[in-house]
Amino acid sequence: MKLLALLTVCIVTVLQVEPNAVERATVTDAELKALSQQLHIDDVNAVQGIVLNMQSTTTSGSTTDRAPMPLFSSVPADAFSGPTISALLALFDNYDENCKVTEVVTAGETAEDNAFLDAILATSVMQQAHQFLVSKGLADPDIAVFKEYLRQIWLGQYNRGGGIEGSSGLEHIFLGEKDGNSISGYHGWIKFYRDEQAGRMNYLGYMKKIDLGVSSVIEMPMNWDGLYKSISSISVSGSPEIELAVATVCFLARPNAKCPLLGADGTPYAYQTYTLQYNGKTYVGSAYPTY
Repeated sequence: MKLLALLTVCIVTVLQVEPNAVERATVTDAELKALSQQLHIDDVNAVQGIVLNMQSTTTSGSTTDRAPMPLFSSVPADAFSGPTISALLALFDNYDENCKVTEVVTAGETAEDNAFLDAILATSVMQQAHQFLVSKGLADPDIAVFKEYLRQIWLGQYNRGGGIEGSSGLEHIFLGEKDGNSISGYHGWIKFYRDEQAGRMNYLGYMKKIDLGVSSVIEMPMNWDGLYKSISSISVSGSPEIELAVATVCFLARPNAKCPLLGADGTPYAYQTYTLQYNGKTYVGSAYPTY
């Protein structure tokens, strides 16, 4: 969690989309499904060759460990060498897991933020998502303005309680947060894998799994550093840009609702997003894959 550097006055044109503006936009379910399927097909930075050990099913609320082995059985050695995954990994040590702690951002961390945004905006996946949003009047056609909008909704700090600006959409979703004795967010498969490798994440079993082609959505409880969450979901194998693109489109086209999508193979799934209003601005409060 961190305080973003103040943007210069010349960036006052950053798009602010209010809920009533989103409701007026015409985005059909069929369009969302067609776009998401194409984005998955074009996700060249998705990690192929991951082997999962699903083991036994469990139920929401069960703390019994029904999976004695880790979820990730095998991950290719070069899995995290891609341009967008490596850019995301550079952000991992910039945040305090406690969402009630505010961090001061360094110049190096600001540079890493910029590198991450530039990396995802250079991909076909994010460019297609941007073009779609522009066509629906939900994004500014200027890529520089759109970049600052992404910075605001995903990296901008806000207060989840206690008067501390100690949370952001990206940290909440991709890394997960600790709020007292609770897990908040945590929907990133890369962080899950790294925590599992470090002995910090105990995979307890799964409630549901759906394959989307290369990637899979898994719904499960989790035990992270001894903290328990009764139900969460992660999308395994997808690149940072596919998750960010799909979540951003759904955040704008279907805020605070389930957003109907398709995987690369045409399998239906959904994304649930939540907006968060803070100091007159709209942020990504949460976003995760579901059914």
